[in-house]
Parts: sequence; structure tokens; C-alpha cells
Amino acid sequence: MSSPSKVEPDASLSLLERLVDDAMDPGYQQNAKKADKRSVDWRHSVVFAAAIAITAALATAAVMQVRAGAPSDGRTRTELTERVVGANTVVEGLDVRLDELASEVERLRELALDGSSSDRALAEDAAALEREVGVASMTGPGVQITMADGPPAPVGDDGPDLARVLDTDIQLVVNGLFAAGADAVAVNGQRITALSPIRSAGQAVLVGFRPLTPPYVITGVGEESLTDDFQSGAARSELSQLEASYGINVDVAAQPEVTVPGRGELQLRYVKKGEKP
Repeated sequence: MSSPSKVEPDASLSLLERLVDDAMDPGYQQNAKKADKRSVDWRHSVVFAAAIAITAALATAAVMQVRAGAPSDGRTRTELTERVVGANTVVEGLDVRLDELASEVERLRELALDGSSSDRALAEDAAALEREVGVASMTGPGVQITMADGPPAPVGDDGPDLARVLDTDIQLVVNGLFAAGADAVAVNGQRITALSPIRSAGQAVLVGFRPLTPPYVITGVGEESLTDDFQSGAARSELSQLEASYGINVDVAAQPEVTVPGRGELQLRYVKKGEKP
């Protein structure tokens, strides 16, 4: 029995198989591969851009939240400045009222002691004592010393600004005036007494716990030789060194008449019983 003969595929069937397997022309297949790659690259680009956008949005939200939670430095500085100016205005008004009350007390005392000669002598002693301790104003020949800051430090210099007038510089001038024979001294209208501190708080200079702003005008009342005596003293020599080293401006001018205001009131701290005559 003979084996079945091998059936050769029909030529038309082979042509159909090739058409199915190679449905696209090689050129079209290459272009299709490129299109697929561009599609993948485009999807990667979209994902990357979306990630950047989300990150930027989160960063912007964080910055906006921080800014909303904490006021800006400029606004805080403005608010503090307004509060300081308002407080100074109130204090100045109280100072005026204090001067008015002090004048009224002095007037009433003069009326009460306008009797016998002993009463008038007592009133004169009280007035002299008030001038000496700084309660009453004092007028006479004197000197006016003006101190101003020197050139500011260069930008970016984080060191201390040595060209500013410090509390120690004002102390130097005040002590120099008293050493030269001044009877009364004031700094920017603030009378210096035995209880008047001169110190600093941050960059502000305080005299009698009152903040002052430059320029600082220091006036002294004394004899006509007060200016010359101050100019020849040790304090003036140290001021000259400050001028030469740091550019601090110091102007010393004699005044034929200057008034140093009074400040405060007499406070009874202790009493000593006197002996009977």
C-alpha cells in the first residue's frame, strides 16, 4: 500500500498567509514604531510636567501659609514705631501737666510763706534747694554741646557701629561738664539729677528712662568760664579722639544764657529729728 502523497500548499494560500503576516509595508512598520516611541515619550513628558506643577503648587501654598501666619518685618516695624511715637506723645503730655502742677505748688507755697521774715527766708532756701537737686529750672551763662552720629558702617559689615553716639559718650560729656563746674546739666531737655541713669537699651540711648534720638544736645549752666574749663578738660580730649577715630560730630558752643529745665519733685526719704534750741 503506497503512502499518501504530500499535498503541496496552493500558491494562492501562500500569498494570503504572506498578506496576513506582513500586513504593513516595512516602511509603514518603521513609522509605526516611531509613533509608538513618541507616544511613550509624550506620556513621560506629561507625567514629569505634572510632577513639577504639583511640587510648585505645594511650595507656593507653604510659602503663602508662612506669610499669612507671620506678619512681615516692615509691617511689624511700622506698628512698633507707631506705638513708640504714641507712647512718647502721652509721656510728653504728662510732663507738661507735671510742670503745671509744680508751678501751682510753688505758687501756693509762696502764698503760705509770705508772712514773717522767717517764712520768706524758708521759701528762699526751699527754692535754692530745688534748683540744686534738679526740681526747679536754672538759667544763666553756659555751654551747648551737640553730638551726632558719624558716617554709617559699610553695607555688609556685621560688626558694631562704632560711629554711633553711645550712652558712655553722653556720660563722658555730662561728667566733664560737672567737673568743669556746671551747676545744672540736661540732655535733650532731660534734667540730670543724682537719680538720673544714662544707659542704653539695644540701639536706643535712655536718659532718666526716656529714649532719646540723635542729635544729642547737652546743655550746662554755670559760670561764664564753663565753656573754656570744659574745653581744657580731659573729657574734651577724649571727644577729640572719637571725632578723629570714628567721625562722630561734636560741636561745643558757648551760650550767653541757657535754661536747663527742672524735672521731678522732692521726695521725702528719711527724717532726722532736730535738736531743740
